[in-house]
Amino acid sequence: MVTARSRGYRRIPLKGAELMIRTIFVPLAEGLSSQPLLDAALLVARRTKSHIRAIFIRPEPETALAYMPDVIFAAGATREAIERASREVAAAEKARFEAWQAVNNLPGVEGVRLDSCFATWADRVGEIETEVARFGRVSDLIVLQRVAPGRIMALRCFDAAVFESGRPALLVTEKLPFDIVDHVMIAWNGSLEASRAVLGAMPLLHLANRVSIFAAPQYDAESVDPDDLAEALSWHGIRAHMIATPGSESSTGEALVDTATRHRATLIVMGAYTHSRLRQRFLGGVTEHLLAHAPVPLLMTH
Repeated sequence: MVTARSRGYRRIPLKGAELMIRTIFVPLAEGLSSQPLLDAALLVARRTKSHIRAIFIRPEPETALAYMPDVIFAAGATREAIERASREVAAAEKARFEAWQAVNNLPGVEGVRLDSCFATWADRVGEIETEVARFGRVSDLIVLQRVAPGRIMALRCFDAAVFESGRPALLVTEKLPFDIVDHVMIAWNGSLEASRAVLGAMPLLHLANRVSIFAAPQYDAESVDPDDLAEALSWHGIRAHMIATPGSESSTGEALVDTATRHRATLIVMGAYTHSRLRQRFLGGVTEHLLAHAPVPLLMTH
């Protein structure tokens, strides 16, 4: 394999690589846990000196009324009551955000340098999918709650961010690693989605203490050679190591989770739904397995 190192080039730190992530969008709504999302955004923002843009999205009262059961109407629900309750929820979330901001000593936008870490709050009214897609498309990274059964709002955010924004999505749970870029593991299958995920992760790959490449046994063929990715990364000054994978008796999803656990990965970069989403939902697939079982945050792009 021909790499930048094998040709005798020195690894040169790419000045400004950390500037590639400038805005981190954190969509918030009733039914989402804001603390882990903000904490995850902060892990990245402090390393990349980025702006955390927290936007609380609340529904139009008319939309909320359309989805309400008749029994709530019978109890006297009105547009004004729904609007008032929505504002109260938003105010409570804003207070929690400001407390988080103070604890972490984060300034707002006033008087800050662009090459510093800061956080801002905004309140929007509209459909969650529309707003997430809108602001996701003008952000560099979107931080989301990991999708789980019963978390309807998390699923709606996920769908809009992954399928409509064209931006990488960082999916997290309550438990976060101490350093999200200590060991970044790339799940590589040569797909278009995986290629996009690697591109979206480049600022984090530059910051990583270790970068590794996982390729499932069934993808280890001439047409999908992980050495191709390692060579491409070497020209960016990123040294990636291959990770040996378990035998073919394990499914790709299981092998990926096991490998990430054994090698203490702190972030997995992967393409989302490289096969039909319907097929993965009904027959199982790598994306669905990782969303349910990944031991660390996921950076996904479709």
